Amino acid sequence: MTQKKQETKLILSTDTLGGYGLDYIFSLAKKCGFDGLELALWKNFDAQNPEYVKELSEKHKLKVRGIQTSASLNKKEMNKALDLCEELNCRNININAPKFFNYKAFNFIKSNLKTYIEKNKDINFSIINPEDGSFFIIPLPKYRFNNLVEIIKKYGSYLALDIANLDEESFEDEFYRKMKDFLPYISTIYLSDKDKNGKSHNIPGEGILKLPSFLKKLKKKKYNNDICIKININKADLADNEKTEIILKKTVNYYKEYYKDIEIKE
Repeated sequence: MTQKKQETKLILSTDTLGGYGLDYIFSLAKKCGFDGLELALWKNFDAQNPEYVKELSEKHKLKVRGIQTSASLNKKEMNKALDLCEELNCRNININAPKFFNYKAFNFIKSNLKTYIEKNKDINFSIINPEDGSFFIIPLPKYRFNNLVEIIKKYGSYLALDIANLDEESFEDEFYRKMKDFLPYISTIYLSDKDKNGKSHNIPGEGILKLPSFLKKLKKKKYNNDICIKININKADLADNEKTEIILKKTVNYYKEYYKDIEIKE
């Protein structure tokens, strides 16, 4: 399992801005300093039109670097993701793991994922680790990454790591200390924080996860794939364009301070 070498890019998931039009999301992401977007297909209806998305990408000079599919993935949604990848020259499809007892989505992935991978060798198909600890309806100890990696190997896919879906102990013990073992299987890292009450996808730095040391180690290990901002912004702030812009710029500055601009001594 190998991935093409590239420079780490900071991208914004449209999952963060549900309810906004795609044209405005492109404009805002560009203004705030993001390097690209991840399209959450089920969040933005206009994201499902490849020609329109390409037009916006060219208009705003901002590349679509990932397509995120829902936890109820089916053939129609996967084919739409593939159409977008072809039109936009995008290399990443990030799949939300099916919810527990969603047998229809689970069986679709189980029966078809390997075939999609074999027929689309230029695309990284990745599974997003779920918040509830259930993974493909297999009874696993919660957040046991060794087991998750074995499943990733089985399907020949990658892992899109959402660190806010880990509890604090798992983040520090299961992943942080064994980072080098997992990095070859990771195509995207979703960067956000969580509070002591378990509320997840907070603004980076506004929670309990030790993100600065994590990001420093990530850079030291020469991670070179995308880092994606996917946060929950409350409805009041989302309704205020100025506040939303301030929040997004804050996440970009956090990324620069604790990852992009730090110097690693060899």
